[in-house]
Amino acid sequence: MQLTLTLPKGHPASSPVTGIIQQAIDEVNNAGGGTLVLPPGQYLTGALVLPSNFCLHFEPGAALVASSQYEDYLAGETLSVAEQSNRALIYARNQHNISLTGQGRIDGNADAWFSATKDAMGYRMPAQERPRIIVFEGCNNVRLQSVRVHNAPMWTVHLVACEQVFISQVVVDNDMTMANTDALDIDSCRYVHISDSHFSAADDGICLKTTRKPAPLAGPTQHVTISGCTLRSASSAFKIGTETVDDIEDIVMTGCTIYDSNRGIGIISRDGGALRRLRFSDITFNCHHANPCHWGRADPVFISCRTRDPKVPPGTISQVSFNGISGTAEGAINLHSEHPGGIAWVRLSQVQLCQVACGDPQQGSYDIRPPCNPERPTGTGLDNAFLINPASGEPWGVERYPGGMPAIYATGVLHLALDNLSIERPHPLPAGWHPQAVIQS
Repeated sequence: MQLTLTLPKGHPASSPVTGIIQQAIDEVNNAGGGTLVLPPGQYLTGALVLPSNFCLHFEPGAALVASSQYEDYLAGETLSVAEQSNRALIYARNQHNISLTGQGRIDGNADAWFSATKDAMGYRMPAQERPRIIVFEGCNNVRLQSVRVHNAPMWTVHLVACEQVFISQVVVDNDMTMANTDALDIDSCRYVHISDSHFSAADDGICLKTTRKPAPLAGPTQHVTISGCTLRSASSAFKIGTETVDDIEDIVMTGCTIYDSNRGIGIISRDGGALRRLRFSDITFNCHHANPCHWGRADPVFISCRTRDPKVPPGTISQVSFNGISGTAEGAINLHSEHPGGIAWVRLSQVQLCQVACGDPQQGSYDIRPPCNPERPTGTGLDNAFLINPASGEPWGVERYPGGMPAIYATGVLHLALDNLSIERPHPLPAGWHPQAVIQS
């Protein structure tokens, strides 16, 4: 069945249409499944719940606008919790054959959920409770095609315990002053294919993780491919972690462009899950310093294994390869294991790194958050983004490179292979730069 949404004549664009859209979704479902078409127009809505065998198709000019009232999302209450968000604009649980397609857009209405001004750390304070935009939990055969989302107030697309996921030609464009607005989070999912898409956010662009959540949704993230994408982030353009309760393995990223970003690729183990068989090839990057509230110090590659909870040893990171990555950065490639051997069997091959000097006082430092604040060693949130170490005047976890900043810094790493490296550095070296390009300890 194909049904085109029709609003009552004279219905004002400023009035919510949640019930009307949900009724149309249910009508398609009751007919055995099919497509609901949103024609050109603006549709103010709260939570929409999708069934199996269903496609929500946006015609050009169609726009879903997220309500600014948290109570409007009660129908989209989720099992997973992100920060303090347990509701979603578009939600499905334990469904199959679900698609979002078309040339329209979803407006997350983020300004309604954030302070109007930035603080001294460059942070716009968010409301505690904010909806995610798209959350699918325990779903199979999910397709996102050509949809545009902008100004999300919280994580934009959060896929949890889903299998057979296809994401293509999707655009996520969030406000670069609004943190915790990850563009795409893949959480305990398997067989995910992401291609030819654009992700821009103040927080992570694409993030693979395994969060702590109810048993039906727990499990590893496995068999994920990312190709032909462009990514921009004030945090990590592409990240694995920091939530790593279960394993993350068999990840391939190729032919992608990271631009105007803070950290390029972050691989971060904290919670016991092992990270292994991770391959990156043909990646270009441009990394520069962001506001100090964001984790990262303009590092094109950051691999970190350290303890979050003293009772839970971090999982090892192993069998990681980078081949044919190139670009400019104000920081260094940093491989940092708190315990010897926490990172092992890493190869950097055909790497071209041009390090550039800048006037930012953050240059020459590295950032191993989270966690670092000794008063709350298991903290994962704002306590590790803001609290200052009185000894350094920097946030806890931000330190200066010993002896100055190199191009590649590796500590606690076993079996690191470097070949065909091309490193360009300023001449003469600025103050605070290490005379050696590569430091291993």
